[in-house]
Amino acid sequence: MANKKLKNFEYANHTSKGKSTDINTDNLTFFECINGFVFIICDGNVGGSSDVIPSVLTTERLKYYLENEFVENPSDALYNALVYANGFIYEYARKNPDFINPRVSCSILLIRNNHVFYSVVGNSAIHFFNGKRLFYLAKGGESIISYREKSEDALEGGYFVGEKQNIVPGVNNEPLVALNDDMIMLSNGGFSELVSEKQLLKILGDPMPVQTKVYRLTDMAVHAGSEDNITIQLAAFYNLDHTERKFTPVRLKGRKNIRDVSLSRKEKPDDSSGDDKASSSELKSITEKLENPAVKYTLLAIGVLLIIYMFYDLFLYNPVRPVKFDPTNNQEQIIEQSQEEVSSVIEVKIPEDLIYTVQPGDNWSRIYTQFGVCSWFIRNHPPNRGKFDSADNPVAGSRINIPVVYSSKEDLNPDFYQEFSTEKTGSRCENADQELLDNFNESHF
Repeated sequence: MANKKLKNFEYANHTSKGKSTDINTDNLTFFECINGFVFIICDGNVGGSSDVIPSVLTTERLKYYLENEFVENPSDALYNALVYANGFIYEYARKNPDFINPRVSCSILLIRNNHVFYSVVGNSAIHFFNGKRLFYLAKGGESIISYREKSEDALEGGYFVGEKQNIVPGVNNEPLVALNDDMIMLSNGGFSELVSEKQLLKILGDPMPVQTKVYRLTDMAVHAGSEDNITIQLAAFYNLDHTERKFTPVRLKGRKNIRDVSLSRKEKPDDSSGDDKASSSELKSITEKLENPAVKYTLLAIGVLLIIYMFYDLFLYNPVRPVKFDPTNNQEQIIEQSQEEVSSVIEVKIPEDLIYTVQPGDNWSRIYTQFGVCSWFIRNHPPNRGKFDSADNPVAGSRINIPVVYSSKEDLNPDFYQEFSTEKTGSRCENADQELLDNFNESHF
């Protein structure tokens, strides 16, 4: 696991061996070079009897190219690097008989001047999370608008690095422009094929640290029954001065008929793509299908069934058990439910952050006295990045988020306050650190 904070983004990653594999054949790397900051995940096979692992060799070749060949257009840099690595692996296999049938999937991300470029080959995937919604930027050469909705012009992939002599990787020609708190996640096929949108949203939307998110995502795939290796790289953005979010799906080099996605802060799509003619044709096709008697009567039957179900659900079905009430009894009405039924409706509520304006003369001691939250939790809380001085002390007049879920005050944190008593954090908060936070998240979430 690696975790590091840079000026405009923080990243964390992790790879673990699957239950059905003797060795972990995935490989990941992250580095800064003349082309920008690069994240790579390669997912490969064993490669015959050779000691050389295809994914490791592919990662080395991609890194070699990007570190030594500056390309003015970042999209071309990714394209060229993948074409070069593919040719190298293909020739290596041809000249080394024990290096059999290399098949490597790759997801690769390049950040230059806070603009993001990406590509996928094989069955790896790249997700984009904007704080509310989850998007599949690319999966196995496909262009996807949203998590489960393919673009009409989706490009069917299926090729792997090293499988053929020549490949045509898909790249995004227009950069992804992120806003603060946006996240991008690279993953191998073993992860992306198992998890659901709901599971991803739950973890990515939680205020836990980026490193903890990666651990939780890995555990989630394992619990979902993954037998394959699991590899994830996650980048979270902050301190950006962008005012508009933009991104596009990947496209094959030279192809022009891919519908771009351009979303503003309000998530309103840009409809200036000039596809009116195509839209008219689609509408005509749909209308013709609806005129088909079989389709028409099928839809009518479905509509009738829905109406019957809604009537039953609203007026006939009553899952609440009857309550016995004695009008002669002055005590409160007693509802006869088992302990199991009662516990099933009890929901622990995580308190929302409090927004606090730092006052002149405030220090961490005064803030702790008011909120019962150790400074470590406040300083490492994602919404507070870049809001402190060079010594990590609060700045008068600034507005900071107080994560009261880590408070020792019962009135602010009724469900978890005992977890952050001085017995746990230390009298001077000397025990407030990542280990304490990880233990808390693992125990309760």
